[in-house]
Amino acid sequence: MNKFHGNKAQRVAAAIATAAVLAAGLLTTTASMASSFDNKMASVIAKVKADPNYKPIPMQAAVDREWFFKESEALYKNKITKEQYLADGEKQFPGYGASFSELADLLTGS
Repeated sequence: MNKFHGNKAQRVAAAIATAAVLAAGLLTTTASMASSFDNKMASVIAKVKADPNYKPIPMQAAVDREWFFKESEALYKNKITKEQYLADGEKQFPGYGASFSELADLLTGS
């Protein structure tokens, strides 16, 4: 009977170790994906800040910034089209279509 419990304990330990390895891999993958978008957004923000013709989108509220980053990430990851991004941007911030167009070009370009 002790031998059975030993085998069971070994199987449980192996299962826990496997789960930990899989979780670590998933976290690494998720972090690298987020890092890719974060790097792209940093580049986009630097470019629009340097452009004297860019009309900054007024995002004073945290909810506006959260919406903007989720929408931008969706475009970057091809979950929405550029046309949808532009339409959503114009709806959320009327009069800033040109700003969203420039952002879309920068987010989808290499």
